[in-house]
Amino acid sequence: MKKLNYFILLVSFLTLSCSKDSPPETVTPVSYSVVGLWKTTSAVLNGVERFGGTNPVKSELYNFNANGVLNTQSYSDNNYTTVIGYSTGGYTLPNASTINMWANAYNPNGSLLSQYNLSCQVQLINATNLEIKILNYPAANDVYVKKFIR
Repeated sequence: MKKLNYFILLVSFLTLSCSKDSPPETVTPVSYSVVGLWKTTSAVLNGVERFGGTNPVKSELYNFNANGVLNTQSYSDNNYTTVIGYSTGGYTLPNASTINMWANAYNPNGSLLSQYNLSCQVQLINATNLEIKILNYPAANDVYVKKFIR
């Protein structure tokens, strides 16, 4: 009886080990594009939220055009109607985890407010969400994290 049990076990093992191997699964990497209109949902500077609530900027749009042009608008209301600043410039994507942005920022009357040239670390990107981290902006040792939705 013992030999029969060993024989059945051996046959089962051989049957399983000789079964046809299935081909390895191929995983197609999914890459998402930054191109399009993004709405800011959060802007945290050194751990403090600087967007919405009692902050001056209540809504904000980032438009990454396919030709490398970047346009932003900041608003003092939640309805995207009262512009308090805007910028025009460009961006590049040197790799999957970096967005370089440069632009001139303007007051609503068109006078130059500031210029920026940033290298942003992409923390998250998918079909509907984008999160970037900017080091040393707006000043040395600052950490600025912005979150967007499409």
